[in-house]
Amino acid sequence: MTCVICKRGEVRAQKVEAEIKIGNDHLLVVVDAEACTECGEAYYSPDAMRRLEQVREDFVRKAITPPAVGTVYQLT
Repeated sequence: MTCVICKRGEVRAQKVEAEIKIGNDHLLVVVDAEACTECGEAYYSPDAMRRLEQVREDFVRKAITPPAVGTVYQLT
């Protein structure tokens, strides 16, 4: 399948890192998706979307506390 965003890349099954933003927090979640080989646009299955929604809900409820993996700096 050709990517509907860039119209050049081929869409293939692969693991992608999805980002969930909650306030100032950013969660990085690895899920299976179809992604473009050119622009990286990801197409998520219903199962992957359910997982991302569940991770978001669990984080908001403080049911999960994933480890921090870096530092964010803001310049103004």
